[in-house]
Amino acid sequence: MYPHNIHPALVPGVSIEDQKVKYGVDKPILVAVGGLVMAFVIWGVVAPEQVFDASSAALDWVMRNLGWIFTALATFLMFLLLILAFSKYGKIPLGLDGEKPEFSTVSWAAMLFGAGIGIGIIFFGPFEPLSYYLSPRPGAYEAASDKAVLGAMAQAAMHWGFNAWAIYAIVGLCVAYVSFRRGRVPLMSSILMPLFGNRSTDSLPARIIDGLAIIATLFGTAATLGIGALQIGRGVELVSGWSTTGNTAALIIIVVLSIGTIFSAVSGVAKGIRWLSNINLVLALALALFFFVVGPTAFLINMLPAVVIEYLDEMPQMLSANMGEGEDMVAFLSSWTTFYWAWWVSWSPFVGVFVAKISRGRTIR
Repeated sequence: MYPHNIHPALVPGVSIEDQKVKYGVDKPILVAVGGLVMAFVIWGVVAPEQVFDASSAALDWVMRNLGWIFTALATFLMFLLLILAFSKYGKIPLGLDGEKPEFSTVSWAAMLFGAGIGIGIIFFGPFEPLSYYLSPRPGAYEAASDKAVLGAMAQAAMHWGFNAWAIYAIVGLCVAYVSFRRGRVPLMSSILMPLFGNRSTDSLPARIIDGLAIIATLFGTAATLGIGALQIGRGVELVSGWSTTGNTAALIIIVVLSIGTIFSAVSGVAKGIRWLSNINLVLALALALFFFVVGPTAFLINMLPAVVIEYLDEMPQMLSANMGEGEDMVAFLSSWTTFYWAWWVSWSPFVGVFVAKISRGRTIR
């Protein structure tokens, strides 16, 4: 029997696989969300400039009026996770008692790296600190100065560091706990259903939650594919001299990336995704080692600990930057920090479920 009425710490574990759930197509979700997405796509094809103007206005409104929510999430989720990890709850397994992790720590870390950062680190790794070096956060430091070197690296580290990963981690932790410890379906609604009186995932509140998660994932994926395709197309143009015409090259790249994503997803986590992630991690480490050896090695050795200390020291100032500090700060946060938090949030349902899947058998800590 499913142990509904005992304390979570005492539950020996009930996995979703033991619940004999039959998965099917949720037609109300398919019709409602699919209809909204198709309507948006058609709108974009018919009137692209109108979509651009409307989405730009919506983005500006969200950044100015709701940016504080994203900053609060990036700030407080990190502390919440640390409290959970180092409290007595940190020992609770994300699975049955005595269950072993399905993947080795190396493969687990490689898949986290591949799913959470992916193509972004190759482009934004060098581009972002250089941008902050020349165009720093308003009032932070003088552009192109010695101080700007550490400050720019610290700013980039925050956007890809503890604060950002806390957004993925909290969703992954919640999904893993409710699915592999409490036996619920791995959906966003399963996490929040206790707030609605433990209704089923077929209820209206549950469908609204899952529908919003799908829409957020679609728009987050679209942004990532679009930015990634533009990066690749521009890179090919710079290296080869071949000039792209309009959006044709970007669309071709998006199609190729989408096909590759589908093939890796169909192959399963244990096969294709794990192997791709391991290869990805090895290549990334090889690239880092190459720059470490052939680049200014002594400079890099000195910079690494200094950047970590600068990141921790400047974190309060970086997180306290807000939309009420003038138009220059609004422009910076809308282009960088707050945009990043929103981007990570939009990907959190998708990556969170994936993180939960590969973390079965590990503990909350």
